[in-house]
Amino acid sequence: MIQTICHLIASREHGGLEKHVADLSRWQAHNTRARVAVIAHPRYLSTLDDRIQFIPLNTDRSRHHPNLVWRLANLIRKGEYQIVHGHGSKSAQLMAAVQPYTETRQVITRHNVRHPRDKLASAFDARIAISQSTVANSKLDWNIIPNGVEISAPATITPLLQSLPNDKPRILVASRLIRARGVNRVVEAMPLLPNCRLMVLGDGPEKEALQQQVCALKLENRVAFFSGDSAIASFIQAVDLVVIPGAVEGTPYTLIEALLHRTPVIANQTSDTEDYLPEKYLLENMEPHTIAGRIRGALCSPELDTDFATLFDRAEAECTLDTMAKATWRVYSELIA
Repeated sequence: MIQTICHLIASREHGGLEKHVADLSRWQAHNTRARVAVIAHPRYLSTLDDRIQFIPLNTDRSRHHPNLVWRLANLIRKGEYQIVHGHGSKSAQLMAAVQPYTETRQVITRHNVRHPRDKLASAFDARIAISQSTVANSKLDWNIIPNGVEISAPATITPLLQSLPNDKPRILVASRLIRARGVNRVVEAMPLLPNCRLMVLGDGPEKEALQQQVCALKLENRVAFFSGDSAIASFIQAVDLVVIPGAVEGTPYTLIEALLHRTPVIANQTSDTEDYLPEKYLLENMEPHTIAGRIRGALCSPELDTDFATLFDRAEAECTLDTMAKATWRVYSELIA
């Protein structure tokens, strides 16, 4: 019987990996009898459920820092955890470093291809990958468990969304507004899509520059910005197409949420998005004419509903939080057994 679990985050971001840990640990705390803890930098406390035992550790130090390894080993021994589950590259390296000083079973999850390769990964009791593509070059055995998103009740369309014109197809970009996410390239494509409206959901250092770009292109009547605090499900259900222009590590959560809410998606072509979408819905480059062409092709395609019906059903079967968490629990159970 699994009684104690500890997750380890050693990253600096607030992205998909961190959301994965927050969602998984919350599910475990609410759906099992195990005591669930998370060791992480204090910045992550606010992202975790109240039932999680949070153990602060300054993981910003180098993974070679002797004090960091020593403190982590002490925390693991003190907690007497049956399983420690590390997420991401640095977590895996730290867990390998404490192996001589602890007897806890160790599990790692590989979230992207930059994760340590087979030499290090072979040292762990069990290995999980979020997609087949992330371990395509590995010779080890991996449990493939896609990221899962909690299925929420149908979102209420807010008065703000209801007040927006619905005379043209609506496109949604939901992202942190930084240069690497490529939102500016979608804005550049909008003059080539005169019959579409763009909704930008998110915040970040590039927001003001994007708003100025919209004004310079005289797109104020067709491009609207919304705070990242808004419920993404409401927006996904209010649009005709979700566009994910930026290349991100791992599987974009926006992609999974859109599929679960049965809204078609166009995404940047990466190894993970190729696992979810046919080629004609992938962006092979970030040129405005390419983006506009893909959007126009999708919105005008008589095959759109047929193409995505199977993808929607697959997401519902494989990409929910419940499915992901139960599959992870089976990996734990096999270790303890």
